[in-house]
Amino acid sequence: MAEKQSRQRGARFWILLVGVVILLIFLYFYQPFVDYLSAAIPKVQFSNVLFWFASLVGVIAYAVAHWQSFRQNIFRAATELDVEGLVYDSLQIAILVAVVFAAGATLQAVVMLGEHLMGGGPVVDAAFGRRLLSIVLLVILAVLFYLLHQLVRAVRQGWRPRRPPPRGA
Repeated sequence: MAEKQSRQRGARFWILLVGVVILLIFLYFYQPFVDYLSAAIPKVQFSNVLFWFASLVGVIAYAVAHWQSFRQNIFRAATELDVEGLVYDSLQIAILVAVVFAAGATLQAVVMLGEHLMGGGPVVDAAFGRRLLSIVLLVILAVLFYLLHQLVRAVRQGWRPRRPPPRGA
């Protein structure tokens, strides 16, 4: 019975997620919404919409992950407080959000490089070099954050060095 409820809950989550993505795609191409958003928030431009979307995803993921961590470590275990678990959860969540931000900034930089290459000016110039360097640095930053996340996971679970298997007689 519990397995059936968990399967239904998982199916509802994915259906809701697909619905939200379809709604966002519709709003992205719906011109009255674009005009309203541009008029309501003057600093938002649709040339950097990928970074704004990654920022929104990062902030929502940060809030949801913290809520789940608090629910698991504080509300369910009311008799004992697992502070170490909360600290590691918060650290891992923050690092993964940094990965999301770096990935969003990388995608935005790729879009900007594509717009530069599609423009009518010279292809290889100083602007091209700056944009290419920013992509390389953002990819390195995202990889470093991901490796830091893996390191925090390894420290949390306990560092167990691998030993060679015992030799048979």
